[in-house]
Amino acid sequence: MEYAMLDTLIETCQNKGIKKIRGFYYPTAKNAMVKDFYGKMGFSQVACDASENSEWELEISSSWKRMNDVISINRK
Repeated sequence: MEYAMLDTLIETCQNKGIKKIRGFYYPTAKNAMVKDFYGKMGFSQVACDASENSEWELEISSSWKRMNDVISINRK
């Protein structure tokens, strides 16, 4: 599901001329399982504080290769 959502977000950004997206990770008990999500999706870490709150960035290029090949997205 994560791949499908990211592919859709990137496609939308490309269509709108957006060149960069940012994400933020705040460690909590509930989201510990996605601690490495941004790194696995190709984002680069741009900041991290003593509490391990982190900021991530992804440059969107026309050469983005879709990661999802299983889930189809219907836009209605």
